[in-house]
Amino acid sequence: MSWEQQEENVKFVAFGKKNAKEGSFVVKKGETLEGVIEKIKESTRGYGYIYQLRTKGVEEALIICGKTDLNNKLGYGNSAVKAIGEGDQVRITFNGMQKTKNNREMYTFAVSVNRA
Repeated sequence: MSWEQQEENVKFVAFGKKNAKEGSFVVKKGETLEGVIEKIKESTRGYGYIYQLRTKGVEEALIICGKTDLNNKLGYGNSAVKAIGEGDQVRITFNGMQKTKNNREMYTFAVSVNRA
């Protein structure tokens, strides 16, 4: 009997980061991700939710750690938007950073959904 390492082939998405970790899938301001949501799970590290996206042209599944605006627009935040589900097609455009009322930087997104 031999032991095999068990792991999923994934890449983490970094929005707008010039100094992203090596191996990350970087999405710059104005760029769009389009694909099918494979998994959604609640984060234990303060991200709200974590989304696994399968997209054309990228061999690995993409892991997106939910940002406040993204969670809201995907229906997993404090908004009245109907939550996306596994199997739904999504289009996520990174619109860049915006100042909040508290003068902090916030990631902003445009989201479109084609439900399964």
